[in-house]
Amino acid sequence: MNSIKTGLIAVLGPAVLGTVCAYLSVRHFHVYGLVIFVGVPFAVSFCSSLLFRRGFRVRWLTTYLIAMLSILAMGALILLIALDGMLCLLMALPLAWIIAIPGSMAGHVFGSSIETAKSVPVGIGLFGILPLLMGLERNTPAGISVHMVVSSVAVESPISQVWDEVIAFDRITTPPSGIFRMGIAYPIEAKIEGQGVGAIRHCIFSTGAFVEPVTEWSKPHTLAFDVIENPLPMKEFSIYADLDVPHLHDTFTAVRGQFKLRQESNVTILEGTTWYTQKLFPDWYWHPISDEIIHLIHLRVLNHIKKVAETPS
Repeated sequence: MNSIKTGLIAVLGPAVLGTVCAYLSVRHFHVYGLVIFVGVPFAVSFCSSLLFRRGFRVRWLTTYLIAMLSILAMGALILLIALDGMLCLLMALPLAWIIAIPGSMAGHVFGSSIETAKSVPVGIGLFGILPLLMGLERNTPAGISVHMVVSSVAVESPISQVWDEVIAFDRITTPPSGIFRMGIAYPIEAKIEGQGVGAIRHCIFSTGAFVEPVTEWSKPHTLAFDVIENPLPMKEFSIYADLDVPHLHDTFTAVRGQFKLRQESNVTILEGTTWYTQKLFPDWYWHPISDEIIHLIHLRVLNHIKKVAETPS
């Protein structure tokens, strides 16, 4: 019975404190940075390992498993209080479990070396530092980089025919699949008002429309545009209907896009490019995920254009 009680305390106690810190970062400090994605998982894993190790002489791997359970419990609490949705938590989970490795190691060592009475104050003290770091992070924001994603397909059709589909394509009838069925916004159709530089293109997604003033119109080779309005990047998959969380509004921003076409032998090479920024840190973890999502969005559009352009009239 004591082992069950110790295990529950080691799992649930840090999970509750971690959820409080996540709430402060998102709702009070409005920051999705290193503290919430690195500092909080470290603190949760450290404290859960520390609390469990003080009661039992176990190997580090056991305390790491306890830390992983504590992080999962924190995710469940975040879902329960509508702080975020399932898909975003799943994307953040691998990073949290990586951070739990050094966190649980440190907790394991401390748990075997300090007095039992000191373990709880040490753990609470670590969580107490996190809001201070959140305030520092908000007042000294990290630099935001512009990332570029390029995708291409080969179309067995004349370049002029492909161009006609690029500037404005009809509704994509292929049902969404994969991550698009989990809430990620996906393209549906594109419309354009006018022709040439200054024309306004509307790329309609499942969550709204991108508004794209054309900045280069080099028929039939280049169509480039800025993005002045972005729809929501996703609809959160949650136990609550219409969950609205801060990162849906200004964390991801497409800034410009471009289509390039070139004729090679009997095929047209169609290349789509998106430039974007995001306010999720660490950037080295999040931007490859965003790159892959944008690549899938590109392919949904490019393959549709390819299909239509290759279909006999």
